[in-house]
Amino acid sequence: MTERKLTRATIAAAALDVLNEQGLDQLSLRKVAARLDVKAPSLYWHVADKNMLLALLAESIFTDCLTKIPACTDWRDWLRGFGMALWQAQNATRDAGRLILGAGQPIDVLEAMQEATAAPLVALGLAPERAIMMQASVQALVTGWTTFAQGPNAAYLQSRLPIDTAFAEGLDALIHGLDPAP
Repeated sequence: MTERKLTRATIAAAALDVLNEQGLDQLSLRKVAARLDVKAPSLYWHVADKNMLLALLAESIFTDCLTKIPACTDWRDWLRGFGMALWQAQNATRDAGRLILGAGQPIDVLEAMQEATAAPLVALGLAPERAIMMQASVQALVTGWTTFAQGPNAAYLQSRLPIDTAFAEGLDALIHGLDPAP
């Protein structure tokens, strides 16, 4: 058997597979290790416990979204691209709302994620504080809609309105209603 090099990226990818197949309640270090064909203690060099695994998984999904935002010349277009990338990723991920709400991130990861979302907005002319507030508002909207779309009342909601359209219209209303001045 060839030794597979474990990295945070390979662990996150395997965790995402287990999450999508079995759900958040069944996600465990043991199952991720089995998916990677290694023993669970091998993972402890990279993730100490399930909480760290959840944080790594949420960070990986978030970071992947940033790579899907097209080049933009306007901060509103960047925010819309960011919101749509998050929406698509969260809808493609089983139990995404619960994962995001339950994955506590280390401060250094939160700071890096904040910088990764604020920097493009600042480059497009927004003040740093405004950029942080605007991207956080988009994240809150996306996660709220994801929670509705994946929650216990999802079937009822889906029977009453086209969720993708309602989300996109809400995102546009939020972005175009935001004023860059405080």
